[in-house]
Amino acid sequence: MLIDGIKLKVELIPKSKLAAVWKTLSEQPFPNVKALKLNDDDFNFVLQRMHCIEDDFREIEEWGRILSTKCTDACVFNADENETEDFVILIRENPYHSLEEILLHELSHIARGDL
Repeated sequence: MLIDGIKLKVELIPKSKLAAVWKTLSEQPFPNVKALKLNDDDFNFVLQRMHCIEDDFREIEEWGRILSTKCTDACVFNADENETEDFVILIRENPYHSLEEILLHELSHIARGDL
């Protein structure tokens, strides 16, 4: 993954795992989603680079406050036009919740159309 000219090492989460979680959320066809696990420092770096005011509003609505990047396990966003996927989920290497919980939460944003 390349952010601001910096190449970051990522681990791709298998689409089969994403699709299995999606089936628990929706009967709609599985969307074109990519999930990547980044080491904690790279994850924090990406979150800081991508942060915008809409993120603050979403966090306040969802969590009642603006979260520190240290407390954030993952994020989901619309992929840019250079990606082959429609959505990208980024996951912290050492999260506070299980991978299944994280995928369920992030995919639910896609299923609800929150993005």
